[in-house]
Amino acid sequence: MLQKYFNEYLICNARSPLISEGLLREELLLYNISTEKWKELTQEFGNITGKHLGPEDEIGTLSGGQKVLLMCLLALYSPAKKILFIDLWRSLDERNRQKIEDLLEVYSREKEIRQEEIGDQT
Repeated sequence: MLQKYFNEYLICNARSPLISEGLLREELLLYNISTEKWKELTQEFGNITGKHLGPEDEIGTLSGGQKVLLMCLLALYSPAKKILFIDLWRSLDERNRQKIEDLLEVYSREKEIRQEEIGDQT
């Protein structure tokens, strides 16, 4: 079903939102986030969650919703031109859903952003 996206899109699955559970710095490197962008990204994350993140902070301590928010911001701030979010709304409360919807609207002017809800696949 999602096979058609694998070669062209940055795929971000909210069921497993972060690649590592280590330092934010590691995740920033994996998403190819520049120094200027990570400062903007962490400011945006702080504005939404009230929690400050620095590159040496452990992201494994974040809540599920905070991890999904971070994943979304990492993808949007990355140089990827095509992004597929899977089950994006999974761990987000109503307030954070609205914040992410607003961000997706802004970034969809520059990037192709798709969403798929696949739910439980048993």
